[in-house]
Amino acid sequence: MNRRRFLASIPLALLCAGAGQALAQVPPSAGLRALADRKSFRFGSAIDPEDVGNSIASQMYIDNVNSITPRNQLKWNATEKMPGVFSFGPADQVVGFARRNNMRVYGHTLVWYRTPDWVSAINDAETIRAAMNRHIKQVVGRYKGSIDAWDVVNEPLEYDVPDLRDCVFRRLLGDDYIRMSFDMAHEANPDAMLVLNETHLEKKSDVFEQKRVRILKIVEDLVARKTPIGAVGLQSHFRPGLDRIDPEGMGRFCAALKDMGVGVFITELDASCHFLDRGKVPTPVSYAEVFGDVITIAAERGDLKGATVWGMSEKYGELDEKDTNPGASCTKRVNLYDENNDPRSSIDGIKRAIEAM
Repeated sequence: MNRRRFLASIPLALLCAGAGQALAQVPPSAGLRALADRKSFRFGSAIDPEDVGNSIASQMYIDNVNSITPRNQLKWNATEKMPGVFSFGPADQVVGFARRNNMRVYGHTLVWYRTPDWVSAINDAETIRAAMNRHIKQVVGRYKGSIDAWDVVNEPLEYDVPDLRDCVFRRLLGDDYIRMSFDMAHEANPDAMLVLNETHLEKKSDVFEQKRVRILKIVEDLVARKTPIGAVGLQSHFRPGLDRIDPEGMGRFCAALKDMGVGVFITELDASCHFLDRGKVPTPVSYAEVFGDVITIAAERGDLKGATVWGMSEKYGELDEKDTNPGASCTKRVNLYDENNDPRSSIDGIKRAIEAM
């Protein structure tokens, strides 16, 4: 080989070597997006701006989901930290990623008890109503045409009791703040699917059955008043060793919503590791059962509008802030891929559920 040919061959050799290294880092595709598209099913994941900027992480989303939910970037604490001063840069980044990759976007969330300090400090009904209206109109209006579904009110009930949560909105506006929020969101985007999102509605316990009853009563009242509610969101954060799915209770709940013309979304499906020290460590198969069964029950008994997992790979996730067992086999919320980007059995469970639709 002469000198010219030798020098010309170096970039190609280096390029091939680099490509081999990159391919070795990319996790195997679960093929969930192709399956979901074939079934015309909305399957999504929460995402962070850091995932968009990571070539490996972003490819996992492209391969596996047709919908994404900005995890924190649309919450009130992110979009309106000061009264009337809005910031949308990180949210725009996520929405742009979805647009480039032909994905839908699910908005999370408009009205939640966790608010900036200035909102919590409001002490009269007129001011809080005006703040709600401005916030909802600005956020929903900005993404009209880009975001087609919203968690309008998030977690209106207490976590482990069936009582309406004591938040600034309810203290000043009463229980009717829920209806007001939906009406404001509908006015900002009449075409969007509007969702009431709540915890523990798919789990087994007397308290959680009471939560289902309470949510059904709230929805019944909203429907009677012609409030534009399209679905109830079942967060589905499971705690291995503590939570169990309630097939009958969850099934009845989804069927009751369907009878009222209201759908269901699985909105934040994952499994938390911080209860592993209870001596009931889940087997790999149990993750497939949890992820698959919750989707299957909702699809069979209710009008399932879509399912979203609360992250893609544990490799890029944050440590579970509630972890109480530092020696546990995992310290992050379990999703589709583990710390090594190896597929978890949750993928198999989801595949089974979507294929059965």
